[in-house]
Amino acid sequence: MKKICFFVEIFAIFSLASCKIPSFKKTEIHLHDRHVLSYNLVKNFAEKNGACTLVLLDYHHDIHPGQNSLTSVNWAGRLAEEGFVSKIYWLSGRTLLLPNRNSRFDWLERSLKDAYPDVAEKMRAVTELVDWHDLQKIELKSPFVVTLDFDVFTKDTDNAPDDFVEELRSWIEAKKPELVTLAFSASYPKNPVQAWNWLEIFVRNWKGKADWFLESGEFGETAESNDDTKAWRIWNQNQKIFKDYDHSFYSGAYLWLNVSESLRKALVEKKIRAENREAENIISSWGDSDFLTLKEDFNRRKLEEFAELAFATLEKVWAGEEFPEPIQKPKSDSETFGIAVRFTDSGIDRGCLSLYRGIAREDFDSAIKYCAQEAAHDPRYSPILKETSKNLAANISIFSEWEEMTDALDFIPGKHSLIVETESGEKTLLQAAIALERGYTREQFLSRLTRKAGLGEDAWKHGKLKFSRADTINFTYSTMNSSLSRNPSGL
Repeated sequence: MKKICFFVEIFAIFSLASCKIPSFKKTEIHLHDRHVLSYNLVKNFAEKNGACTLVLLDYHHDIHPGQNSLTSVNWAGRLAEEGFVSKIYWLSGRTLLLPNRNSRFDWLERSLKDAYPDVAEKMRAVTELVDWHDLQKIELKSPFVVTLDFDVFTKDTDNAPDDFVEELRSWIEAKKPELVTLAFSASYPKNPVQAWNWLEIFVRNWKGKADWFLESGEFGETAESNDDTKAWRIWNQNQKIFKDYDHSFYSGAYLWLNVSESLRKALVEKKIRAENREAENIISSWGDSDFLTLKEDFNRRKLEEFAELAFATLEKVWAGEEFPEPIQKPKSDSETFGIAVRFTDSGIDRGCLSLYRGIAREDFDSAIKYCAQEAAHDPRYSPILKETSKNLAANISIFSEWEEMTDALDFIPGKHSLIVETESGEKTLLQAAIALERGYTREQFLSRLTRKAGLGEDAWKHGKLKFSRADTINFTYSTMNSSLSRNPSGL
């Protein structure tokens, strides 16, 4: 009996040693705002696993050989040219009938016409145009990577992009790739609510095991292409659509700083991790309990009431009424905040006043009335008149308590407003909304602040100045969305 057991054990050990037991590595899902950020991820994957197959789910082919700089329009071609990708299955739409299919082929050929002949031939050889029906028939062999650009849902989706999102997500999850990259290219969708919903569908419906990462673009990114420049111009011209409080489009890191509350929760639930500095700042702000409480206290409904009160105050000012300055209370008396009312016309500043601290909750209405009154006669601009206010918008900013900074660069643009204080005690404030609206870098925001203080653009670099920051909620409301005939409480 002992001999039999001995031989059974030897056989078991031999079997384990001689058989390769397959193991599945957890999927890595990398989320970013520019598709070029997929380049290093795929390259690193190929260096570890060998030249791979790239499943490119993207309206654009991203193959433009011969360009010096690496961008979102040539990154896939560069991988093929350098031998990191042996095959590209390019899905450019859900259903590509002959006219569309031929136009996509022609588009690729136009991109290859200025390439060296051997490079162009290599690109043709590795690239295969497919649609959803073709892709489902392909037997993918490891190693392979799936990369999804959300612009693919803007064209040729059989009029059901939400369903197409779920079809592709389900297919990707079933294939169990080790690497998935998601490029949320905001320059191409025409509806921010719908586009953010596509990403939320993907995130919430992914049930398998995965490690989630965010690689954010920079604060103050420059346009990468003419498409970016055109889209950003459209966003600013149509702020009612593209700069909504809950669903908005911005460039680079500002995009992720302003995700909807439901998507923020979904990504936090996935325990998403940061892959670069700006992503660290963004994910940190997503979990900042003080900032989240501030947003809950001053939600959209409350901010709309404040904005309408500012508009209604203008009517009273034009009728000759005057509003006294509210009492600013010490912090020790009660919980206090700062508030600012700023009016713009077609995106151009027309007047602003900030009461940067000391406003108790019960004094908010009187503070808004006073700020709106003073902003209407801001001496830096021509007075705001009733007959020229058709395109007027009101921006409301709420400031938390101010904290002194040890480093002038230690702030998050779009989240923190800043105050600079000179040795003589003079203070100048610049609202976070300015960084958001104008896409400033940290350095540009500081230069704008010290220039506003009359100290020169480079003064922030040379010490002897004190800087403070405050979490800021900001909200912009257009007269197109409100009725000046309404009479909000308090007037």
